[in-house]
Amino acid sequence: MIFLANLCGLIILIVGALALNQFSRELIHAKVDNLTSQTRLITNILGDQATGIDGVPVLDEDAVNAIIRRIDLPTKARVRVYDKNAKLISDSALLDASIEVSVLGPVTPIGQLGSRREHHGNQWWAKLQSWIDIKINNLPVYKKHRQELQRNLQKDIRLALRGNGISGEQYEGDALIVTVALPVKRVQEVLGVVVFETRDVDAILASQRNSLTPIILIAIIASILSSFALTMFIALPIRKLARATDEVLSSTHKGATIPDLSARRDEIGDLSIALRDMTEGMHNRIDDIANFAADVAHEIKNPLTSLRSASDTLKIAKTKEQRAKMIDIIQSDVARMDRLVTDISKASRMDAALAREEALPLDLSVFLKNMADFYTQTTRETGVEIRYEEQDHALMRPQNPKLSDAENEQNNLIIVRALENSFGQVLRNLIDNAITFSPKEKRDNTSVKTSRSSVRLSLKQGVNNDEGMALIYVDDDGPGIPTESLKTIFERFYTQRPKGAVFGNHSGLGLAICRQIMDAHYGTVSAVNRLDGEDKIIGARFIVRIPLQIEKRMKKGQKKKMLKTKT
Repeated sequence: MIFLANLCGLIILIVGALALNQFSRELIHAKVDNLTSQTRLITNILGDQATGIDGVPVLDEDAVNAIIRRIDLPTKARVRVYDKNAKLISDSALLDASIEVSVLGPVTPIGQLGSRREHHGNQWWAKLQSWIDIKINNLPVYKKHRQELQRNLQKDIRLALRGNGISGEQYEGDALIVTVALPVKRVQEVLGVVVFETRDVDAILASQRNSLTPIILIAIIASILSSFALTMFIALPIRKLARATDEVLSSTHKGATIPDLSARRDEIGDLSIALRDMTEGMHNRIDDIANFAADVAHEIKNPLTSLRSASDTLKIAKTKEQRAKMIDIIQSDVARMDRLVTDISKASRMDAALAREEALPLDLSVFLKNMADFYTQTTRETGVEIRYEEQDHALMRPQNPKLSDAENEQNNLIIVRALENSFGQVLRNLIDNAITFSPKEKRDNTSVKTSRSSVRLSLKQGVNNDEGMALIYVDDDGPGIPTESLKTIFERFYTQRPKGAVFGNHSGLGLAICRQIMDAHYGTVSAVNRLDGEDKIIGARFIVRIPLQIEKRMKKGQKKKMLKTKT
């Protein structure tokens, strides 16, 4: 297909070049102008020198022949002179007494004469030109054109004798002739006609075609080599990638992989990397779905087991108190299953929600302050204060004296590009988790409030290993996190709760959703324990890392890269 695509345009160009024939308008017009000038000069000379000196001017045949004989005519040109009775009185073809002299070629043995002539007469290029000329000339439009311009010499002579000059292209059969017929005058009396014609247009066009031969051959070779290179280095690798992709789609195991062509460092290499990443992401997604299904089945099985046990016990319960207790257990398990199914549904729809949402620039300082103000309205219900500890970012970055105060203030902003709703859910989940583990406010016997715990939000720009990232801290005053659970708390259905918390009120998907959303933002979420001077745990800290949006590093006019969810 690549060969045909590359050769198609070249073939059209070659056919057009070889089809340069008698319909080349510019060459014909130039010939007509040239012949008209020469014919007018001949008629003027004849009118002055070949009309005699008597009172009645008549073309003198001897004088006309003498003048025509002295004219140096080009090859395939012919001049004829007719008197006022349309009688031919001079013809350059009959007056030409020159002898053509040339060097004979080497003597060829009789046995090789035929083969040598056949070799020279049947060259493929000449045959190709002849074949194309025949095909072109046989087209209906060209046949009609030749028929309309068939030559009528007597008619041209009669028109010229009336004082009307004739010039243009004409045909004798299929042969092209460029001819001019002008009257010979003495004063205003027409004494005869000069017909000047040439048949060298075809020869000129043939010479032009021959000069194109090396260029056409080079173009054909270049096209073939280009097609071969495209096939070897583009088409075949793409076909290889396509077949590997089909194998991956039809395979039921991970054995089928995409070929690694990243060493090419071109578009095909980029395509190979993208397909490999897509395949790896697809396999990971399949594994995640399988693991998620297993986890869901395990988590749902627990309340179902409890329900079955409670319902069986309810059948044999004898007292009203026992039946009431079993009914409470059943209601609690039903509520737990309802909550579990709702959270599972939210988690399963998270990818679709991330794909639909549009990433927008966020000023994290304003965003965190608004988040804290929102939670402040619910402080009385939770007993925990939520506050944003705003830092002076201007002190963290040196002022640029070349910029205005407004520009320096703009540079001090910490801006990220994020999915606002989803990113807000990350912070809400972390704050809710911190509130759950934070101790509630304490009161004495007189119901006077003596102390109050808090959840603190803070923000800073990353340095060193975190350069180019914005860091958000969520600190609480709770019991902290067991060291062995610092990573596992972000796994699905991890439900280690503080003492006194009602069992089944949490599905263990909140922190897992946080990690899923931060993966979509190319960021991370992690947890550490806060320690005092004696290395005693005084609370937990969750750290959110998200890339900064640094617009100054983007070239002018460059489209900003949007965040995309990982597949």
